[in-house]
Amino acid sequence: MKVKFLLLLLAGFIGVAQAQDLPGVVTAQGFGTVDPAMAKTNAQARMLAKRAAQLDAQRQLSEQVKGIELRAGSTVEEYEVKSDIIATRVKTWLQGTVVVDEKVYEQEGTWIAEVVLGICLTNEADICKERESLEAISNAANSQY
Repeated sequence: MKVKFLLLLLAGFIGVAQAQDLPGVVTAQGFGTVDPAMAKTNAQARMLAKRAAQLDAQRQLSEQVKGIELRAGSTVEEYEVKSDIIATRVKTWLQGTVVVDEKVYEQEGTWIAEVVLGICLTNEADICKERESLEAISNAANSQY
């Protein structure tokens, strides 16, 4: 007899990772790689790795700001786990992200990129002085209503 379990868990927590030298900025680091054989030129390989790192950082930032949805399923047969499946999903709208740091380099024949993105919560940090912060957006929205 097969017994199937399905677990649906919504992780709706907010985690805020602030860089020590960037007060009022939530940051996330993303990594990306690309095999140079998959690109036509080294320049294209560098750009593809950088784009992958940006997308990873955006996902990490979304998870911090919005949270993640986690779905997991297990199949148990005769008191023994036959399979486990775990999937995550993030769905959010990011606006006003800023590149805090980026590095692209070649290692062992593969291009690797590291990108740190941030969202300004306040205008305290230098990179946020001339940007619209979440605090300013929230205050403007509240004053309209």
